[in-house]
Amino acid sequence: MELIHVDSPASPLYPGNISYEEEIQRLIDRSIARAQHLHYTLASLGNNNVSQTIINPLDIRPKLEFHPYGSYLVQVGIGTFDATLPPRSLNTYYLYTDTGSILTWVLCEDCLKPGNQCFQTKEPPFPNSKSKSYVALCCNQNPFCKTGQCTGPYCSQHDEYMDGTVVNSILSAENFNFLSSSGQPLMIPGVVFGCAYDTRKISFGRLEEFKVAGILGLGYAPISFPLQQSYQTGKVFSMCLTRQRGIQTYLRFGKDVPTPPGGLRVTKLVFFKDVPYYYVNLLAISVHGQKLLIDPNVFAVRNQGTSGGCIMDNGSSFTFLIRPAFNAVVQFLEMYFMRFPRLFKGGRPLGLPFELCYKWMTPLPPLPTLTFHFENADLVINPQELFIKVHAEQQGNYLLCLAFFADDARTILGSVHQSNYLFIYDLNQKLLKFAPEDCSKNS
Repeated sequence: MELIHVDSPASPLYPGNISYEEEIQRLIDRSIARAQHLHYTLASLGNNNVSQTIINPLDIRPKLEFHPYGSYLVQVGIGTFDATLPPRSLNTYYLYTDTGSILTWVLCEDCLKPGNQCFQTKEPPFPNSKSKSYVALCCNQNPFCKTGQCTGPYCSQHDEYMDGTVVNSILSAENFNFLSSSGQPLMIPGVVFGCAYDTRKISFGRLEEFKVAGILGLGYAPISFPLQQSYQTGKVFSMCLTRQRGIQTYLRFGKDVPTPPGGLRVTKLVFFKDVPYYYVNLLAISVHGQKLLIDPNVFAVRNQGTSGGCIMDNGSSFTFLIRPAFNAVVQFLEMYFMRFPRLFKGGRPLGLPFELCYKWMTPLPPLPTLTFHFENADLVINPQELFIKVHAEQQGNYLLCLAFFADDARTILGSVHQSNYLFIYDLNQKLLKFAPEDCSKNS
């Protein structure tokens, strides 16, 4: 599946002429909302004991479209229609990819019925009643349908979040079409997804022109796309995350996943019952090559995955560090920058909640790297991702700010700080493999 930079002029979500400050503000808003969503979800997890569906093996390679605010998009074809109405044999939609969501869902036409709500989309909702291949799953007659999960005769899914967001959908099966390794669309039959008929407080739009219609769920659960389609995905997928406009890269599965010539760093993926997120064991943090004095218990996962720990999350833009670790990073950076007289701590970024910022006189001093020490593997964050330049409240001045936020519950490693790496999620071996990578190689 091709990953296309959302902010590129070639992107359907090209935001046009927005200021750098508007970009950063949207990124921050999305990151904070995402963190709240993760916290709420982990506090209210239910039972997800469902089994897997097996279908024929196929190589799919959809393009990934990078959203500068923390999300990545794929374009998929859905349904089977007569060539005259609509004029194509399938409908094309953009979906956010999300390693923190388990259900793939798309806005469907029943949201137009009285009493239901749609969110705004440029294209009409998916006309499931007109698709020859659409099947609503009958209640209690499918392994993905849990007892009591019924809306009339059909299996339903209800997702509600702390910010008031609600997605009600009917679990259904449908033909999905993805770009393949041949460069041509490839049809995958019987993909189980949520046909969303009632949604509240959702907006995938405004500057994105409302072109996103739903979510491609890549989280850890039997109903998520990589696991329910395990016969073709091999329960392995990879992404090369880049913030560069115009770089074409892919969401790859199974044997299509590349192996970098320089080898891979490998750490365990940690899973908990009913928790869809990808945890890794974070043991320590170094800045400028010096390991910080942080109690390792600060990073420990607690309460069966519902608090603490470190989550890999491509749905968040910025990284959230649990507060004691954040404080230790700030304290070290304050001491590090004291040696540079042309750098002055202070100043408030214009409308942005960064906690550690500096004014500077050119040229900038050498900036340090930060290393996340995972179990048996190190992830190095380069200065260009660790720091961000933003406007100060004083007109005409810029600030250099630490691009992390503090969090009281857990650490969430966002997409900005996963840039320029190839990440491989091996769900068979429960391993996260990664290596520095030039994503322009279509990794």
